[in-house]
Amino acid sequence: MSQFRLPENSRVQAGKSHAAQAGAKNVKTFRVYRFDPDSGEKPRVDNFEVDLDQCGPMVLDALIKIKNEVDPTLTFRARAARASAVRAR
Repeated sequence: MSQFRLPENSRVQAGKSHAAQAGAKNVKTFRVYRFDPDSGEKPRVDNFEVDLDQCGPMVLDALIKIKNEVDPTLTFRARAARASAVRAR
């Protein structure tokens, strides 16, 4: 059987982890693929814990909360707001 490997600079590595605030009870972890081709760094997956009691029910609500309160460098397409709703619960 053939085995294929990604080039070394394309292998995804572990990124940063951001814990939810103390006392959060309804926590969901969002794993976000991050890649900046201009930085020269490898792609990574960051983990964000979000208290679902403090944001709306949609995945987009959680992404907006992450961007506004945890990591302002997070970017996503504005068209996501008009896409089909995906529930986070």
